[in-house]
Amino acid sequence: MLPSQKQIDCLAERIERAFNLRHPEWYQGCSTARVWSSAALVLWQVHCEDPGIPLDPELFVASQPHGVDIDDPWRILAGTEAGRRYRRRVRKIVRLLRTELKREIRIVEREVRDGSSLSDVLLAHNPRLSPLGLYITAVRFGCPDLAGQFQSRAAQQHSRCPLYRWASLSLLAAEHYPSESAQLHPQSQEDPTIPRKVASLN
Repeated sequence: MLPSQKQIDCLAERIERAFNLRHPEWYQGCSTARVWSSAALVLWQVHCEDPGIPLDPELFVASQPHGVDIDDPWRILAGTEAGRRYRRRVRKIVRLLRTELKREIRIVEREVRDGSSLSDVLLAHNPRLSPLGLYITAVRFGCPDLAGQFQSRAAQQHSRCPLYRWASLSLLAAEHYPSESAQLHPQSQEDPTIPRKVASLN
């Protein structure tokens, strides 16, 4: 899918702003406005090849090398290597987020095994557990009503970092991922998509 000029201009403006914030020492007279459009096309191409990679100009710029001798936007933003660096950074973040969510699920599993009720564990306001981690755990235990109590805050967590959607793919069926517009409908205990017992994360 080809981007519109308006889409490219919007991405280019954000890339330029992010680059200038990260490289205040850069002498702008050494380049032209075309560099930002070229960088925007690199970002767009990465997203088209892998829709799981978001159109995030600020993260795209932050994924590139940074140093006193590396401040030419043509060199670090407008080539194919910039796209590869961005893709690697996004995938690393997704792996870290997945590890974080798995750790939270294990905390709940351990406390339930030790005799605590699931509702007591999830409603205990444990600072080690995020709203999304609580939501995913409740769904995995087959408790949609309990999960619904965390859905709004889990959706807010997603809005702050949309990469949580990709981090949760191995932990939660895609149709149950929280959003502000969707509601989790109660499921029967026999529903195979939401097992009553949590599958091992190991």
